[in-house]
Amino acid sequence: MTACGKIGVVTSFLGNLRAGTWTYTARLLDALAGREDLWTLDREERALPGLEQIPRRVYPGGAGMPAKFSWPNFTLPKRADEEGFKLVHCTTPYGTFMPSGYRNVITICDVTPLLFPECHGRMNVWHHRFILPHILKRAGGIITISESSKRDIVARYGVLPEKVTVTPLAADRRFRPVPSGVPGEEVARLPRPYLLNVGTLEPRKNLEGLLRAFALARRKNLPHKLVITGAKGWGTSRLAPLVRELALEESVIFTGFVVDEDLPHLYARADFFVYPSLYEGFGLPPLEAMASGTPVITANCSSLPEVTGAAALLVDPRNVEELAAAMTTMAFDSALRERLRGEGMKRAEMFSWERTAEATVAVYRQVLGST
Repeated sequence: MTACGKIGVVTSFLGNLRAGTWTYTARLLDALAGREDLWTLDREERALPGLEQIPRRVYPGGAGMPAKFSWPNFTLPKRADEEGFKLVHCTTPYGTFMPSGYRNVITICDVTPLLFPECHGRMNVWHHRFILPHILKRAGGIITISESSKRDIVARYGVLPEKVTVTPLAADRRFRPVPSGVPGEEVARLPRPYLLNVGTLEPRKNLEGLLRAFALARRKNLPHKLVITGAKGWGTSRLAPLVRELALEESVIFTGFVVDEDLPHLYARADFFVYPSLYEGFGLPPLEAMASGTPVITANCSSLPEVTGAAALLVDPRNVEELAAAMTTMAFDSALRERLRGEGMKRAEMFSWERTAEATVAVYRQVLGST
């Protein structure tokens, strides 16, 4: 007999991009596997790389944005009840508020559609404003990934603080100073030295500010290239013209999305990592960089100071001059880089997916009334 009974984790709305919520869900499931009677629940038959070991139930039903309302509220409750699931955990905001025989847990990583509505589609913002409050009211437990996000959820949705549990994320074990294997050709041929930024390309990541700060630092003889890695989100059309405007065509490299196997090498080969994001629910890339032994410059706002502690150089992400000064300081101060390298690796060791899984199971037990 397992501790919690039959548990379903909804994977329907993860999309196919292996970043962000996908990473959280995949790493959590991997850490939970073997502990519980765990299943993934989806509305279509599709590949879930890395999760093949977890049994799956497919309940066909709908497509596109309408399915984000209809599937979890009509198809899922009926089918999951029929199959005896005790608890369903949705790791995206598209959860259930209709009555069902199982208990609900939902993970809300951040409230960016409310804080930065200009960075999201209208239907997504509408969902977070008008539907998500009902989902949160119906949920037996709410999980988020930082104390910063918890404060935002409580303030924006009026839920009781005791209903929200923080389960911090962690860097995967493959991120280390000397990664296993050899880098792929694309990473191996990157010119060094370089500083690195990793994440989906979208306005919230403050890439325009990063480019402007990098241009200032180059004028102060910064010798590095800037490597920006990540899939294109939306609102990126300004980046290429800005690179030309700043005369950075020979100094900035956009790699696009880098496969998981190459990402550890990309981090480990960078001289330092720069992440001036305007808001993060957690901020996993800086933690991955620290685990890789790569010094970090990041923003002094949202969850990022909470994640990095004193092991990173913190700056005002909206202050281009301050960010440029931090880059030049990091580039020319080898003692600072060495100190942050050591402190960063220690900091990264404080987080683990095993602890995340243990904290998540504790939520399951609480919601189910277990001891």
